[in-house]
Amino acid sequence: MNLSLEYKEKLHCYCQALIQEKKALLKVQIDARKKDLESASKSSAGDKHETSRAMIHLEQEKLGLQYIAVEKQSQLISQISVNLHSSIQAGTLISTQKGLFYIAVGLGKVNFNNQQVYIISPVSPLAQAFLNSKSLTGVSFQATNYTILSIA
Repeated sequence: MNLSLEYKEKLHCYCQALIQEKKALLKVQIDARKKDLESASKSSAGDKHETSRAMIHLEQEKLGLQYIAVEKQSQLISQISVNLHSSIQAGTLISTQKGLFYIAVGLGKVNFNNQQVYIISPVSPLAQAFLNSKSLTGVSFQATNYTILSIA
């Protein structure tokens, strides 16, 4: 596949939109837990009441940590400059015989323009294999060979 700057820009925007969706969903869930906590505060059912409040607090903490992680992803992707690359680095889109890989943030496999694209973090082991490769022809990772067809 011949990779274009336009394709890469659209993919980058799609990734940003996915992250914003995650943030919005987490915000809704966090707000719902706050309301649950307020309604649990009005009850006076003893031990059952305290257990319920503790569970809500634990869920709030978990959601808060997820929100912080997504916020960090948002910051990281906004720092990536979207241009054509001649070497593999953060922000590079790589076409291989195994599929497309975008080294940006860890979003996993997404369907973009009817194509599977793996959005991987620069610190992921596969991204590290690409980043540390001495050649632009391919890499071997966990007994799998990735032939690099093109980069952008």
